[in-house]
Amino acid sequence: MIWFTWRQFRSQTVIAAATLVAFGVLLLITARTITDLYAEVAACSGDCDGVVEVFLSRFRSSAAFPTYVAALGAAYLLPVLLGIFWGAPLIARELEAGTHRLAWNQSVTRTRWLAVKLVAGGAIAATSTGLLALAVTVWSQRVDSASQDRMLPLLYGSRGIVPVAYALFAFLLGVTTGMLLRRVVPAIAATLAIYVAALVAMPLWVRAHLVPAEHETLALTAQNLQGVSISPDTGTIDVVGRGLDGGWVVSNRTITSDGSTFSGPVDLTTCGPNATMTQCNEWLGSLGLRQDLLYHPDSHFWPMQWAEAGVFIGLAALLGAFCFWWIRHRIV
Repeated sequence: MIWFTWRQFRSQTVIAAATLVAFGVLLLITARTITDLYAEVAACSGDCDGVVEVFLSRFRSSAAFPTYVAALGAAYLLPVLLGIFWGAPLIARELEAGTHRLAWNQSVTRTRWLAVKLVAGGAIAATSTGLLALAVTVWSQRVDSASQDRMLPLLYGSRGIVPVAYALFAFLLGVTTGMLLRRVVPAIAATLAIYVAALVAMPLWVRAHLVPAEHETLALTAQNLQGVSISPDTGTIDVVGRGLDGGWVVSNRTITSDGSTFSGPVDLTTCGPNATMTQCNEWLGSLGLRQDLLYHPDSHFWPMQWAEAGVFIGLAALLGAFCFWWIRHRIV
C-alpha cells in the first residue's frame, strides 16, 4: 500500500522537489546582493535611521527585489496548490471514476487506504512548504530587520511556521471537499474558495485576538501626527496619529481627556482651508488630545505564529477525523 501510494504521488513529489531546488538556487544567488547592501547597516553603531533608509531604497531598486516579491507569492501560493491539485482529487478521482469499489474491496480496508494517503500527502505537503517557508524566512531576515514590518498581515503569512499549517489545512480541505462533492473540478473550485475565505478572515477577525494585544496611550503632538481630515460641511475633523515601527497596529484612535473619540467640532479659523498647518497644530495641541493605540509588537511574532498554526492544524485534524467517519459510514 505504501509503495502504491508513493507511485501515485511520485510525479507531484518530483515536480515539487525540482521547483523548490530551482527556487532555492535563485535565493542563494540573490542572497549575496542583500548581504552586500546590508553591510553598511551591519556596521552602523549610532543613529542608523538614515543608513537603513538608504539600504531599503537600494534594495527596492536591486535585482533581488523581484525575488523578494516572488518569494512572498510562492509562500502563499504553494499551500493552495497542494490543496487543489493534491488534496481535492485524492478521493474525488476514485469516486468519479468508480475505482473506489475495487480499491476498497481488496485486502486493504478503506480506513487503512485513507490513513496511508493522508499521512503520505500531508507529510509531503508539510515538508515542501516547511522548506520553502524556512528558505524565505532566512533569506529575507535582513530586509525584515531593517523594515521592521514582518508583523504586517501581508508579510506575516509568508514567514515562520504558519505556511506549514496553511498547507496541511489546504490539503485536508481539498480531500474533504472532494469526498463530499465526488467530482474533481467542483472540489477544486470549492477548495480554492473556502481556503481563500479562511486566509482572508484570519487577519481581519481572528489573528489580533490570538495573543493579548499591547495597549498604549500617548500625547498627540506634531511629531506623531500623521494626518488630519476636515469636513467643513459637518464641522467634524478626523485626526490620525502615527503607528508604531516594528508592530501591527490593530486600533489607532485619537481621544480626548475623558477617553471619548475626538471628532470635533473643528475651529475653521485656526484649522481650516485658510489656516496654516502650524496654526492647526497649535490648536490641536491646546485640546490635550491623546493617541490610543492597540497593537502587537514584534515580540508577539512567534507566540502568534504558534497560536495561528495551532488553529489551522486543529482544523486540519478535524477535517481528517471527519473524512475517516464519512468514508466508513456514508460512502458505498
